[in-house]
Amino acid sequence: MKIAIIGGGLAGLTAAAYLSDSPDTEGTVFERSPQLGGRAFTYEKSGFTLNYGAHAVYGIDRHTLQHMEEELELKFQSKQVDKRKVVYAKHGNLTPAPLDFVNIMKTDVLTTMEKVRFVAEIAAVIGNIHQLKHYRTLGEYLDKSNASSDVKELWEHLVSSNFFITPDDARKVSGEVIADYYHNLFLSSKPVNYILGSWATITEQLVQKINDNEKWDIAVKEPVESIVMENGKFILKTKTREALEYDQVIFAMPVQQVYKLLESSPWAGALEPFKDNSCTEVLVYDVGFSKVVARPFHYISDMDNKVFISDVSATDYTVVPVGGQLLQGIAYLNDDFQDEDQKKEYLESKTQQMEALFDTYYPDWREHTAVKRVSKKAMVSSVKNIHTNKLLPSKLPGVPFLFCGDGCEGKGELAERAFSSGRAAAQMMLSDKVKTKALTH
Repeated sequence: MKIAIIGGGLAGLTAAAYLSDSPDTEGTVFERSPQLGGRAFTYEKSGFTLNYGAHAVYGIDRHTLQHMEEELELKFQSKQVDKRKVVYAKHGNLTPAPLDFVNIMKTDVLTTMEKVRFVAEIAAVIGNIHQLKHYRTLGEYLDKSNASSDVKELWEHLVSSNFFITPDDARKVSGEVIADYYHNLFLSSKPVNYILGSWATITEQLVQKINDNEKWDIAVKEPVESIVMENGKFILKTKTREALEYDQVIFAMPVQQVYKLLESSPWAGALEPFKDNSCTEVLVYDVGFSKVVARPFHYISDMDNKVFISDVSATDYTVVPVGGQLLQGIAYLNDDFQDEDQKKEYLESKTQQMEALFDTYYPDWREHTAVKRVSKKAMVSSVKNIHTNKLLPSKLPGVPFLFCGDGCEGKGELAERAFSSGRAAAQMMLSDKVKTKALTH
């Protein structure tokens, strides 16, 4: 079976690693950019390792990576973010983030009665009996809830920080999605971990796995420009080659791009409901210091301004030169602007809020800045997981391709959905192959 995988991000590499492990497959991974890893791309600058976004893994002991580690024989280490060093800032006060029972008891964002209420809500989520899962959205649940405004704000804030969206968008996330997500996370003994050495540790091993099979190859800087079906085979045309023939195709790229590629094909109609899905974008501000400027905490979330700063190097020492420090600031963004000027002004104000947070907790940071990078519109997820968007299933009725990526149905959020959908697409293809073989014999 000859397979084309279009997209060399986490999902595409995961699918290819599983498929190339099977001896009677051959194939190609097509990636339009010069590097692999997609939005998990990592690069080095002046001794600092920079990711295009956070490489935090939520609930790693219950994560798809655990299956991949075993099934693909991946080797990586991870380190847990110290929960006692995670703080919220609200109205100028710093307080422990209510991430577990100890911190809930210590936090100032809730009164004693609200803490009792919130612990009961967490217990209901863990027991899978929380009413939230029966509501279309978090907003509808909160509107009907008799909880205090602080408890409601905390729910919005938690969903904001795990889904990388504004509190307004947090209210649009499905109650079932949130209940499932936190059921998994609250049961985890390792809620937030960093992969030591960043995503490159994983992507390099997936690439190695694919390259170990000489019947597989990876084509970078080679976007696929068209696909047609002839005599049961898929004929691909790329930027540099024509008439490439494959038995199966997996799309591992944002559904909005898939639709553009297939717009004039017989399969466009099936993809129509997904073409207007909106993506999640954030402002990312990476700054590396030549020395440790200050380390008052490992993570601070500013509840008033909807920005947060992670001291990445406090957990992952591999991302900095000896004695250095790497901070990553992220601002959740609205996407409802009347014009470009309004948008530009808004992004500028977010950048200033971030720098004000640096000024407050990392005084003199400007004098020790060795590396700085600001991405004003970094895509976190190709499909914002709100009820008005529709995640793409691995298989669509009447469409002969498989799909995977962070905008597809799968376990978890963000990177985990890329891994889980990539793994599922490969397993689906391999099980179909086994069935076909059995029928022909």
